[in-house]
Amino acid sequence: MKKSGLRKGTAVTAVVVAATLTMIGCSEQKKATEAAASETSKKPSAVPAKRAEVTVTMYDRGAVPASEGSYEDNRWTKWINNNGPVDVKYVPILRSDSTKKLNMLFASGSAPDIINEYNTPFRDNLYNQKQLLPLDNYLKDMPEYQKVLDQYPQLKKAGTKPDGKLYYIGKMKEATPAHAFFIRTDWLKKLNLSMPETTDELLKVAKAFADQDPDGNGKKDTYGMNLSTYSQYAINEMFGAPMSDSQLSWGLKDGKIGILWENDLAALNFKKELYQGGMIDKDFLNDKDGAKAKQDFLNGKLGIYVNPSTNWYEFPVIDITTLKKNVPGAEIDLLPYPKSPLGHYTGAIDNPIQMTTAFNAMIKDPAAAAQYINFMMKPETGMKINYGDEGVHWTKDAKGCPIPTDPQKVKNEVGYAADYEIFLSRVDKCDFLVNKFDPAKPEQKAGLELYKKAQDTYMDPGKMYPGIALGQYMPTFAGDSNVIHATLLKQMTDFYVKAMISGEKYTPEQAIKDAQAAWDQAGGKKLEEDMNNWYAQNKDTAFLIKDVWEIVKQQKQVK
Repeated sequence: MKKSGLRKGTAVTAVVVAATLTMIGCSEQKKATEAAASETSKKPSAVPAKRAEVTVTMYDRGAVPASEGSYEDNRWTKWINNNGPVDVKYVPILRSDSTKKLNMLFASGSAPDIINEYNTPFRDNLYNQKQLLPLDNYLKDMPEYQKVLDQYPQLKKAGTKPDGKLYYIGKMKEATPAHAFFIRTDWLKKLNLSMPETTDELLKVAKAFADQDPDGNGKKDTYGMNLSTYSQYAINEMFGAPMSDSQLSWGLKDGKIGILWENDLAALNFKKELYQGGMIDKDFLNDKDGAKAKQDFLNGKLGIYVNPSTNWYEFPVIDITTLKKNVPGAEIDLLPYPKSPLGHYTGAIDNPIQMTTAFNAMIKDPAAAAQYINFMMKPETGMKINYGDEGVHWTKDAKGCPIPTDPQKVKNEVGYAADYEIFLSRVDKCDFLVNKFDPAKPEQKAGLELYKKAQDTYMDPGKMYPGIALGQYMPTFAGDSNVIHATLLKQMTDFYVKAMISGEKYTPEQAIKDAQAAWDQAGGKKLEEDMNNWYAQNKDTAFLIKDVWEIVKQQKQVK
């Protein structure tokens, strides 16, 4: 019996031991499985997590060579997607048709996430329609942009709308004189004339240039001045009238905003005298962009060249060189804005702050879009896209600034890339014009001296500025007010042109009277009310002329 009991106990023990071993084995296997799983979780996944995606508009200027690909797919789109934090799909839009195309995209609900567009009225219209996303909550994802905002608080003012929220991303660039007057000083010497200092003296000099054969060829084939759609703006500015093809002559008087009728009249009288006195090309209305006037200047047939959009490197280095080749002995100098009976004004300043970018209100991942903007704004990204690769596309000059190794290669491979970072600020010393001239070359040394003179002459805060803000930062009208504004701008422009070319049949005084009558009839008082409401609410926060002068002051310290 004992043996039998022993065998039974042994069997039970064996079962228990086996069970225990099985349990131990399972426990060990479980631990091994958990450990393996833990190790696996530490290793990179075989399938990477899907990256965020954003869609971005860009201008199609037809500048991508066939060898480089397309705007959607080229060396720069590949580099951005390989090195940036998100996947980017670019949507090219013809520069000449951008607002029309964007309107269609918004109307169909298919507008991209990020909208790059310079047109201020278009962007403001999107804001008024609540189609843009406020950006204040996403500045934390754009520390590079925050740095620029901290350095230039005016940039935030310019991007903030009346509801107090930030909607636009913008860039800083060099403030330069937008318009300029250039005069043939060799003609002044030949005709024994002095540099004109007033608008009356300017007329007398222009008349002499047109009538007294300053080129000595025995023919009456020279013009005193030029006039075109755009060069008229500079002439208006001499009299403090900021009227252009997109805005009326708004100004501040006795604390209220209104139309500067007196200034418009003075500018109109001056332009009529130019036309009636034969000092300009009679066919000026067909020279809308001033191309004909520029050719007259380069061919030695124009005494006072009103340059409506001065490229301060190209004009003194290339255009003046061309003139001197065509007309040996030609001498050119800068003509300061003459003093008018209404005061001494400076000319327009090319906008140093450009709003370029906004987010679609329907964007799915605004944080990802902000991260993309931040990547594009990094200095190393900007350097890469603006200049290409060191040693391949550029080398450093004595100042440490990049200079192209092969201009044609740079044009083909890098030149089209700038529109991918339309919002990148350019306020480094290498970006300023004074550092782009090579003083070792005589024509560039002369160009540098002329540009420095233009800065001192035209960007003088001691003179009055024509208007209360740069054109891009004047408030835009919406709804019925926009219709009224467009109607009056066309009517007034037509009256003024008619007065210029109609002789004694239709005088500038009559044109102003007709414009004022149209103003009253079409609802001009409503526009005045809108403007004054805007000014009362925003004069302390809007980007006005005083902010421009502050930027000019800051930039002088950088140069």
